[in-house]
Amino acid sequence: MTDDGTKDRRVIILAAEVAETKKDKSVPSLLLGLEDILSSVVPGSREASRLKQDIWTYDLIQVLILVLKQDFDRVSGTWDTGAKLASLLSNCCIGLDPPESHEFFGLCLPEAIENMLMLSRKIQAKYIKTDKEMDKARKAAIENFRTILDSITHLFSGHVFLTSNVMRSPWLQQLLITDDVDTTLSVLSLMQNVLRVNSTVLSTLDNKILHGILDEVTYKLSASIDVEIGSSATRCLLTFCDVYPSLIEVICARYKGLRPLLGKWTGKGFGRDLKRLLALLEAGSAQRAEMEKFWRAATTIQAIWRSFNTRKKLRDANKALVKFHRSFREKRKVQEQRRDADKQQRELEHQLLLARKRALRESRQKQLEILAILPPSEVDKHLQNALDKSALKIQTQWRGYKERKALKNRQKSMKKIRAAVAIQRHWRNFSERKSRRGEELPAFQRPPGLNDQRRVEIQQQILEWRENHPPKSLTREQQEDLYNRSQTMLQRHLLMNKAIRKKHQERLALLARLETDADLLLNAPKLTEATEKDVETFSSRSVPVAAKARDNHLKEMRILRQPWWKKLDNQYQDTDYEEDVILF
Repeated sequence: MTDDGTKDRRVIILAAEVAETKKDKSVPSLLLGLEDILSSVVPGSREASRLKQDIWTYDLIQVLILVLKQDFDRVSGTWDTGAKLASLLSNCCIGLDPPESHEFFGLCLPEAIENMLMLSRKIQAKYIKTDKEMDKARKAAIENFRTILDSITHLFSGHVFLTSNVMRSPWLQQLLITDDVDTTLSVLSLMQNVLRVNSTVLSTLDNKILHGILDEVTYKLSASIDVEIGSSATRCLLTFCDVYPSLIEVICARYKGLRPLLGKWTGKGFGRDLKRLLALLEAGSAQRAEMEKFWRAATTIQAIWRSFNTRKKLRDANKALVKFHRSFREKRKVQEQRRDADKQQRELEHQLLLARKRALRESRQKQLEILAILPPSEVDKHLQNALDKSALKIQTQWRGYKERKALKNRQKSMKKIRAAVAIQRHWRNFSERKSRRGEELPAFQRPPGLNDQRRVEIQQQILEWRENHPPKSLTREQQEDLYNRSQTMLQRHLLMNKAIRKKHQERLALLARLETDADLLLNAPKLTEATEKDVETFSSRSVPVAAKARDNHLKEMRILRQPWWKKLDNQYQDTDYEEDVILF
C-alpha cells in the first residue's frame, strides 16, 4: 500500500505469480522476492507497516508458513532457501497488526513457530547425518540452523505470548535430544533468550513438559564431557532457578545424584556459575538458598572488614614502629651528644685543674725563688704582705658573693614595691574618679546663688520686660516657629549646663590652688631657715612633676655656672634678620 492508499504493485505481482504457478517447488524461489521488497523501505517506518499489511492481505504470510513444511532438498537453493524464508517470515510478522487479529495471533503465529522449529529440526538431522569430512556442507547447515533459531528469537521478542508456544513445542524437546555440540549450544541459548523475554513462561508449562526439558538439560550437564555444553547447561539451569525459584526443590528431589556429578566440571572455566548451582542444590529450596546467599554476603563483608581492619592495624603498627625507631635513634643521638658533652666538660675541667696545679706550682716555685733571693730580715715582711693580699682577695670574693646574693633579694623586694606602687596609683585614680563623679552636680539642681529672693527679683524683671515690650500678634506658623526655637535653646542649655558647671568648678579649684600656692610662696622661709617639713611642703608626690622640677633646677644651675658673657640676653640681637634666615 502506497501513500495514496493503493496497494503496492510489487506485492500484487508477486501474489499473482505465486497464485498462478503450478509447481510447488518454484513457490519458495518466488517468495524470496519479498526480500527485495522489504529491503526497499526503512524498517519500523510507516511505509514498512503498510507494506507488511499488503503482504498479509494477499495471503503471502500464510503461504510462507505453509512453504516451511516442504523438503528443501528438492527446492532450488536447498536449505539456504528455507533459512531465508524463515527470516523473511519473522520480519513480516514483526510490527504487523492486521484487522483479522484472531486469525493472525491465534492461528498464524503459533503455526509459524511450529513450522520454524520443525524446519530447524530437519536441518539439525541433516547436519548430524552429514559426514564430518564435508566441512563446507556442515558449515552451511549449522549457519542455516542458527539463522532459523535467530528468526524464532526475533519473532517471539516482538510477540511475547509466543514464548509459551516455543517451550511447549515437541520440536524443542526433539532439538534437545542430541549429542551434537554446536546445535545443542544454539538450542540452550534459545531457551535462555525465551526466559529473558518472558520470565514467567515456566510457571505456565505443564509438569510433563517442564520435567522433559529439565531431564534433557540435566542429562547434558551430567553426561556430556564438552566444556561449552557444561557451561551453557549450567547457565540454563541457573536461569530456570532464577525465574522460577520453586524449581529448585523439584531439581533436588528429581535429580538427587546430580551434585556429585558436577564435580567433574571443577576448574573448567565457569567455576562461578558452577559454585552458584552447587549452592542452590545444597540449599534445597529458594528460601534457604536466599538465606545462604545473605549469609555468604555477610561472611564476605565481615571478611573484608576484618582484613581491612587488620591491614589498618598493620599500617598503624608500622607507623608506630617507625616512630619508635625514630624516637629511639633521636634519644640515642641525644644521649651520645650528652656523653660527648660530659666527656668534653670533664676533659676541660681536668685541663683547668692541671692548669691550676701548674700555676700553683709555678707560683710556689716563684715564691721560693723570691725567698731565696730576699735577705733573711725581709722574709717575715714579705710573708706578711702575701698574707694581707690573700686575706684581701678572700674578703673581696666574699663581699661580691654576699652582694650578689643580697641583690636577688633586693630585686624581689623592688618588684613587690613597684607592684604595690602600681596598685596604689590605680586605686588613687579610681578613688579620684569616683569622688569626682560624686561631686558632679545633677542637671536639675539649682545653680549656685539662686535662692528664693534672687528668684523673686528675676521674676520681677521678667514681668517688667513684658510690660515694656508687649508681644506682637503672631500667626500660627510664627508661633510654632518661636516655640520650636525656644525648645531648641532650652535643650541646648540643658545639654551644656553640666559642662558649664564642671568648668566653673575647675576654675574655682584652680583659683583656690593659686591662692594656696601664693600664700605658701609669700610665707616661705629663707633657705637658711628652711627645715625638712618646709621642704616636704614644697615637694610634689607626682613623679613627672618632680622629674620636670629637677630638670629645670639642673638647667638653671648650669646657667648660673656659665660666664657672664654667655648669660647675656638676646634682646640686642636682630630678630627680624634671624626670622628671615629661618624663613629661607
